[in-house]
Amino acid sequence: MTVLKKVILLGRADVSQIAEDLPLDKSVVSRHLTFLSEAGILNRTKIGKQVFYEPDPQNILKRFQAIIDGVQQVIANCCPIVFPFQK
Repeated sequence: MTVLKKVILLGRADVSQIAEDLPLDKSVVSRHLTFLSEAGILNRTKIGKQVFYEPDPQNILKRFQAIIDGVQQVIANCCPIVFPFQK
């Protein structure tokens, strides 16, 4: 979560900028960025030898909405009387 938060705060940045001031090794930050990029949370752009990362707001919102929808479905199935917010 620390890496994602830093990218969101910076906007667009390379791994060195993102790793700066974080309590993680640059290699660990790089692995996190790769994972977040493969998950569609971050966009990855290579310019020359540098790789830049930036948040993908639309995909982040879609993923959060999918989580909310899943939780609503689970709650609706287990506790329909307690859960009045069904769609």
